[in-house]
Amino acid sequence: MTQQLKDNNEPRITAEQVTEYLLSEPEFFNEHPELLDEIQVQSPTGGVVSLTMRQLAVLRENNTKLQNQLQVLLDIARDNDALFGHMQRLTTDLLDARCEEDVFAVLDDSLQASFKADFFAIRIVADGKSDFPISEVIWNKESEEIEHFKRFFESEEIKCGHPTHAQAEALFGEKANDVQSTAFIPFKLIEQSGLLVIGSRDAERFHPSMGNLFLAHLGQLVAKRLASFSE
Repeated sequence: MTQQLKDNNEPRITAEQVTEYLLSEPEFFNEHPELLDEIQVQSPTGGVVSLTMRQLAVLRENNTKLQNQLQVLLDIARDNDALFGHMQRLTTDLLDARCEEDVFAVLDDSLQASFKADFFAIRIVADGKSDFPISEVIWNKESEEIEHFKRFFESEEIKCGHPTHAQAEALFGEKANDVQSTAFIPFKLIEQSGLLVIGSRDAERFHPSMGNLFLAHLGQLVAKRLASFSE
């Protein structure tokens, strides 16, 4: 009875102590390899397995995760490579444009065919009368529609996401309800403010967390090409 009480009163070794010991003795399992098969641990799929088998399972899981991460990176690289090719073709086509109407025609074809965009619109804020050949593109500074896009003109930052109904209606008219996501790309056209907007029926096509490198390049390209006709 006395011995039993003594044993029960002895301090128990904690999990932290075991962990600390094993970390301080990295050769422990090399010196006692028989323990790897004797120690039984819970398997993620149910039941128990040896420590060796559990370690192999962990390695397989980690390998699968790394392969998935690599595949994601490869997919991104392929998408970027394809996008770069589309931008090259679009740049060439815009350089071949002979007037503002040609620029709009090129954008209409390229954005739908190569960039998975269903709609696009360009608006230019003019101070007074404008000689821009496409009249529906021009917004006078007093236009009511400008209030819905004021923050884009002021920040000059690209924004992607879901447009408000008022924004979609001001840009796309009767097709407003079909526009579920948009990329707003502000630009400067000489002394005037401009806005290139790309729309999609897919609500996830343009989202706030997406990169905007190619969108920024597109905005600069369109602005410089349109400005070249006024020089």
